[in-house]
Amino acid sequence: MTTPVIGVTTWRRRFETYIGDDPLHSLADYYVSAVVDSGMVPILFPAGQSTNEADRLLGMVDGLVLSGGGDVDPSTYGAPRDQATYGDDAAVDEFEIALVREARAQAKPLLAICRGLQLLNVALGGTLRQEVTSEGGLHAPVRGDPLLLNDRRHVVRFEPGSRLAGVYGSEELTVNTLHHQGVDRLADDLIIEGRTADGLIEAARCRGSWWAVGVQWHPERLDTHHRKPLFAAFRNAIEVADR
Repeated sequence: MTTPVIGVTTWRRRFETYIGDDPLHSLADYYVSAVVDSGMVPILFPAGQSTNEADRLLGMVDGLVLSGGGDVDPSTYGAPRDQATYGDDAAVDEFEIALVREARAQAKPLLAICRGLQLLNVALGGTLRQEVTSEGGLHAPVRGDPLLLNDRRHVVRFEPGSRLAGVYGSEELTVNTLHHQGVDRLADDLIIEGRTADGLIEAARCRGSWWAVGVQWHPERLDTHHRKPLFAAFRNAIEVADR
């Protein structure tokens, strides 16, 4: 097949630019580099587009990466807002939920990262915990020293016989800790792939033939050992789907 083209979601944030406080569609270069280093071509999807465009956008690409970003609006999964929730954008949520459902309809492989796993779960009918961090616990508070935050690590244990155990050739993986929300009730169409010692679901995949895998950590920010196997499995799924 030709080089796979990957749609990657972005996030709307306000940044200080040369003309002042400016709203931008943003994405960390780590995602782009991970896609490129895995032999694929990224196309960035501007955040918060009309849900009516989801089918056409998915038709332009071979796979989809749901990137990290702000919290998911609790109204999307029928929950009252907790004071811990911040940075949410309902229009972005609606657009990405439409992308998930269209990716499934078109059988386009999907890799969901951090917020992406949470969004995938919500799109398929699951719910979220609006705060999972605690001082001294496994999950680091996100509003802290960036250097300390980037150094935080925890262990994810894969379920016996899980897809990710096969991908990594291991029963567990030490990963980075860059989240403050997580999966609560898992969607019926998802299967648990890995958990932390305190029981938080850190990885899941979709049942059936559609290749959709979500992880709570950020593999794109880690070394080759953590990043390459997962993105290679994603690319392989695209090649299989294209046959």
